[in-house]
Amino acid sequence: MRVEFMIIGAQKCGTTSMAAQLAAHPRICFCREKEPGYFHKTEDWREGLEQYHSLYNPLPGQICGEASTYYTFFPEFRNTPQRLFDYNPDLKLIYVMRQPVERIISHYAHNFVREIDTRPPDEAVFQSPEYLNRSRYAVQIRPYLQLFGPDNVKLVLFEEYADDQVETLRRLSTFLDIDPTPFESVDTTPQHQTVGQPYIKYEALRNFTGTEAFQKLRNVVPAAIRQPIRHRLLSNKISEKPAFSDETKEALWRLLEDDVRAIEEMLGYRLDAWRQPYSSEL
Repeated sequence: MRVEFMIIGAQKCGTTSMAAQLAAHPRICFCREKEPGYFHKTEDWREGLEQYHSLYNPLPGQICGEASTYYTFFPEFRNTPQRLFDYNPDLKLIYVMRQPVERIISHYAHNFVREIDTRPPDEAVFQSPEYLNRSRYAVQIRPYLQLFGPDNVKLVLFEEYADDQVETLRRLSTFLDIDPTPFESVDTTPQHQTVGQPYIKYEALRNFTGTEAFQKLRNVVPAAIRQPIRHRLLSNKISEKPAFSDETKEALWRLLEDDVRAIEEMLGYRLDAWRQPYSSEL
């Protein structure tokens, strides 16, 4: 077998929801792990390929896909595009992009609620290069375009996806050559949201909450007992995104504006919605 398509980014751009929706399509066998990240971390990827393929169990006629935003983390993982091309030069790649400053804000909120980064936001985003780097979409996607060609790389705008998920999925069905009909009744509930959702601190416990045993336990433990226990086990829950100063947001835009121009050239049209209220070119 060969994996035939991948969602490769960008981080904090709705890829978890998109992966779940694609996984629900009867023609798709999706990886059992949403972010296996096999090709970014495995230098000798051929050696462990059987183990990677064991994450799939396709039925006859199904195509296999996965989603790993790690695959576009540059410069942390510089050799991933070539590894993927060597694995399958016909691989189809989906890359989702959102307004780049908003992506950074969401990225910081993601780290903050997990207590990965508790520095003030106006300091953190300039001190840790990954915040800016993962919003440099042209830098991230250009190696894939050069290797696989534009016909095998689908650029998707997060804002369009959020506005009409079914229409975006229809376009992806054309890209993947599958029937769009199952997407008419797809679940459009957002997944993996940072704001307003409590985050369980411990990975083992997060895994346990998805099991049948947890659901049975939940049904027999009274809510009056459940709630205090749950709150003790949860880390920060934020009701709104962290506040970034206007000065910081404007500085981030100046650092990313040239990359936005490159994305506009790739798409063939201007992204005025991204430019407001930062750019004087409107």
